[in-house]
Amino acid sequence: MLWAAARGEKFDHCVLGEPTNPKQLGEMVKIGRRGSLSGSLIVTGTQGHVAYPALADNPVRRIVAIMAAVMAEPLDAGSTHFDPSNLEFTSVDVGNKTVNVIPPEARACFNIRFNDRHTRASLKALVEARAHAVAQGGHFHIEWDPSNADVFLTKPGPFVELVSGAIAEVTGRQPELSTTGGTSDARFIKDYCPVVEFGLVNATMHKIDESVPTDDLVALTAIYRRVLDRYFNCPINSPP
Repeated sequence: MLWAAARGEKFDHCVLGEPTNPKQLGEMVKIGRRGSLSGSLIVTGTQGHVAYPALADNPVRRIVAIMAAVMAEPLDAGSTHFDPSNLEFTSVDVGNKTVNVIPPEARACFNIRFNDRHTRASLKALVEARAHAVAQGGHFHIEWDPSNADVFLTKPGPFVELVSGAIAEVTGRQPELSTTGGTSDARFIKDYCPVVEFGLVNATMHKIDESVPTDDLVALTAIYRRVLDRYFNCPINSPP
């Protein structure tokens, strides 16, 4: 997209061939995606022998309390087009191979999938505020990973209706307009033009022996042809 923009090329709309259907072709069109933000919670203590806890400061106690506080309340209740935002801790590690030594540090990695009620900045502020509320003066910090996965939505309108209509004509199914799932390449396109995603069934995606029925490939080709025919024979205006 940057290559095209540098040469003055512009795009009106995009259909991205991401696998979007849970079980049958024609079930689902993605009109947006949640954002993704990852980080590591790092709590520092003082190493020592478990028999002399007064001479140590166990970071495990504090990281457990902070994790519980961060997860205690929902981040939101969802929005019109998006499920509730969700934070999940995915690993907790102290690097300790013994059972009688208090470690000097504890780390926990997490990921947030967030909807349009948040930005990356507002989420960082919310998580850090919850952590500070229970840290009891102990030392901790959060290392935030770089992210280019912001939340986005292509609002239902003529373009979405055009694609959905083409799908219904070929498959006989009216597709659900969804924003579920992980991130996709649409995040690189959304800043240039409205984008919707429609592709094959994702039941075996990233699995051993990933495969699709040849009938689905034929039908998908017909859908894309129908989209092109509708688009260029009945042009729609780009959203403002």
